[in-house]
Amino acid sequence: MGSDPSLTHAFDCVWDVWQTMAARGEFTEQTLDKFGLLLRRSERYLYLRGAVVLGDVTAELAEDFVTARGRSRHGHVTDSAASTMLGRRSVLRIAFRTLRELGLSDTDPTRDIILPSRQGGEIRALVEGEVVDLRHHASFIDRPRRHGAAAALALAGGHSAEIGHIRVCDLDLDGRRVWMHGATKTDARWCPLDDWSLNVLAHRAAFVSARQLRPERAPHARLAVSDKPASDATLQSRVCVALRNLLTWIGLDGEEDVKPSSVTAWAGVEEFERTGRIENVACRLGLRSLDRAAAVIGHTWHTAGTNGQEEPCA
Repeated sequence: MGSDPSLTHAFDCVWDVWQTMAARGEFTEQTLDKFGLLLRRSERYLYLRGAVVLGDVTAELAEDFVTARGRSRHGHVTDSAASTMLGRRSVLRIAFRTLRELGLSDTDPTRDIILPSRQGGEIRALVEGEVVDLRHHASFIDRPRRHGAAAALALAGGHSAEIGHIRVCDLDLDGRRVWMHGATKTDARWCPLDDWSLNVLAHRAAFVSARQLRPERAPHARLAVSDKPASDATLQSRVCVALRNLLTWIGLDGEEDVKPSSVTAWAGVEEFERTGRIENVACRLGLRSLDRAAAVIGHTWHTAGTNGQEEPCA
């Protein structure tokens, strides 16, 4: 690994890479700003706890940062919310993944940090950092993969029962959207595509179209699974396998409340944060019940939460 870099230098390198990732659409501008703030908060916290060089960041110190009590918007010191702890963990996890790719580290101090699951066995939505990591692992290098297409369609709001049916002709690239045909429990609808998803699906569409022996079949080529005849259940299973692979690659395979549907639920969270309307979430996800839409994104109707991040107390 060479000489151990200072914590400040290491995190400066992370920030440079994240800016490059943002240029590729893996970070939104808002997420980049939020993660930059959290990165510097973690650096300050770790430094005050004695971490001067990168090698000083132990698993115990990382867990201390993730679970540290926070200061609310009213200035009170309280236990940090689950969403805050998830956000801190994902920032550190992505930071150390970035450092490993840069050859500055070979560890992940967040690997064994397990946070409380949602009550009642409910599935939680991914948080921003996990979505960033998912995009990064799903991005293609040599050729557009089915994993990227599955991730892009799920992040747009598609369910596993729908994604396997999506074909090239369902893409409206000019309109930056994709047509979801609906399923037994969901309605048909248009789902918007962000920059990353639009780019991934455009390249995947060109790739699968070029592989068709007959040009007239190109519009009917499936995006996230092969074109081999298969039952609805088999198509759904293949989509779930692709999404589970991605969740494993980003270290979430041990989380009991994280499933392939957690990727889709992120689209609902994003819609609610953008509009503040649960009915928009139901439309985005094709759900017929507002109660179900609220449950998917973990929203409590009569107890409004906060989207802000609590600052850890050093």
